[in-house]
Amino acid sequence: MAVEKKVSVQDLVKNAWNAGNVRLSRIHGRDRSAGRLIGTLEIRDVILYGSREEDQDTDKGTHWVYGIRNRDVDGSDIRIMLDVEAYPDVVIVTVMHVYP
Repeated sequence: MAVEKKVSVQDLVKNAWNAGNVRLSRIHGRDRSAGRLIGTLEIRDVILYGSREEDQDTDKGTHWVYGIRNRDVDGSDIRIMLDVEAYPDVVIVTVMHVYP
């Protein structure tokens, strides 16, 4: 399903999370989250409570990858990049800390 950029990505991602349809990409997402010590609870909070970062969205030619950001309990900002091309499945492409 091709998702147009104007669709509410946050709503799609929240619905996918609540349905259990969000997963980390096999290599990049898992490696990055583990290496950066960003766990499932932080990822959940970014998805459920974060804000879209439209300036981080990337056009991959056939679909978009979207950025969402939130602050964790330690005060660090976390960004996740999500691919919703296969909605209702959502793939977390990568996770990262964002420093000022």
